[in-house]
Amino acid sequence: MPLTHLAVVQASGADATAFLHSQLSNDVQGLPPQRSLLAGYCNAKGRLFTISRLWRHGDAWLLCLPADSAETLLKRLRMFVLRSKVTLTLRQDLTLFGVSGDAAATALGRAGLPAPDQDGSVATHDDTSVLCLPGTVPRYLLCLTDAVAPATWTALTEVARPADTGYWRLLEIDAGQPSVHTATAETFVPQHVNLERVDGVSFRKGCYPGQEIVARMHYLGKPSRRMYRMQTTAPPPPPGTAVQDERQREVGTVVDAQATGTDATRLLAALQVAAIDSPLLLPDGARLERLDLPYPLEAPDSAEA
Repeated sequence: MPLTHLAVVQASGADATAFLHSQLSNDVQGLPPQRSLLAGYCNAKGRLFTISRLWRHGDAWLLCLPADSAETLLKRLRMFVLRSKVTLTLRQDLTLFGVSGDAAATALGRAGLPAPDQDGSVATHDDTSVLCLPGTVPRYLLCLTDAVAPATWTALTEVARPADTGYWRLLEIDAGQPSVHTATAETFVPQHVNLERVDGVSFRKGCYPGQEIVARMHYLGKPSRRMYRMQTTAPPPPPGTAVQDERQREVGTVVDAQATGTDATRLLAALQVAAIDSPLLLPDGARLERLDLPYPLEAPDSAEA
């Protein structure tokens, strides 16, 4: 799958690690080599500007996120660089592919690429990064230079069937992976989109923008909203679409949605927990059916500190 809906921001320089650690919701400094993680970037009120998956590539950090949020991330981060030795750039010379399915590792091997076998692990080959990502089927994110992308695509399609970008977004929805787009920037705190349930928040690291609000919600009470996986027969609503109850009261917001190819749409929506057992509808009246997520919404009482 060509992942043209995503972009990559690079952070390089002597202070890049410390700078990202101070700005993002996760423990960048503690990330082991050859691993990736999700991290949110919040405003002072704990509302998410963006969510990125980041990993180390050589001496730099790469942050992968929806393309429509990349400029927001760059603009906001550059405001706080000040005297830090950090350079932030939009890597327009990189191509992103997705590979999924039970034979995904075999396809990568035949294309001469490594296939890391644990969720969150990263392997590199020359200038190509291969990320193993969580999901209901094996799946990999490939980040490679434009120069080698055509040959890699040709090698992969000899053993794998091409699919469109929407299929990757559907896999992300089925994996319960949150995203923030331009339409939903500064709408959600991390817990509203289950970011801490997919290891996107560290409650042991130091301060970052919005940390006090995020930590207070974690330690002093349960979130009033959570992200749920839903299904409907309506066409995919865009991110930011309101979800209503039967009285047309707004009780949530669509995070992302994609058609399944079988006259249905699956979506993620941040919904009021108190309304989840009520009939839920889109503005056009289409009903939503709740589906399971691949992870629990609440951790055991003693699991987090």
